[in-house]
Amino acid sequence: MKFKANVPNTAPVSLREEVQLKYNRSRYNLLLVAIVSIVNLFSLAFSQSYFLFSARLPALFVELALPTSENEIVESSAFIVPIIIGIILTVPYLLCFFLSKKRPGWMIPALVFFSIDCLFIIFLALFDVTAVIVDILFHAWVMFYLITGVIHGFKLKSLPEDEPLPEFGAAEGNTPAEDGFGTLNQNDFNYDAPKAETSEDRGDAFVAKEDKE
Repeated sequence: MKFKANVPNTAPVSLREEVQLKYNRSRYNLLLVAIVSIVNLFSLAFSQSYFLFSARLPALFVELALPTSENEIVESSAFIVPIIIGIILTVPYLLCFFLSKKRPGWMIPALVFFSIDCLFIIFLALFDVTAVIVDILFHAWVMFYLITGVIHGFKLKSLPEDEPLPEFGAAEGNTPAEDGFGTLNQNDFNYDAPKAETSEDRGDAFVAKEDKE
């Protein structure tokens, strides 16, 4: 009868790792906003379609260049300057994303920039709230992650670096072999395996042989 040892190689997530995971989630939401905002510039200019989960201010100048009636024809060159302006307004989000990887304080400017965009959405809601109701919901979603990103960024500064976890079964000052866990093999869990002969057994056999002689 054979038994195979199955020792799980998992360790509990530390507090710092948990905070880091939540902080990274906020950063990638910021990156998604920047990417979708840039895509929106070209989508509005060439197909008059608009994607959610983006900043509204960068798209403002492209929207102003759109034709006001179905019969009006606008040259593609008319969108070059609005698209450039929109990209310039989106660059701060990208900078905050990359710089916040090692400096959590850069999440604060990102929060400020998007808060200004939220104020612009509220301004539009004063004229037609139904036209921007979905934008309001998505902006609230992004604001939640940016605020939590700032909070978790400050937590990361106060938390100490994680110490390396000891190997399973290793006692303080001992190696796994000294604790007995490093010497386990399949024969230790195999009841059919022959028992190893010890020096004591060999001594008894030698005495028995002398008695026979």
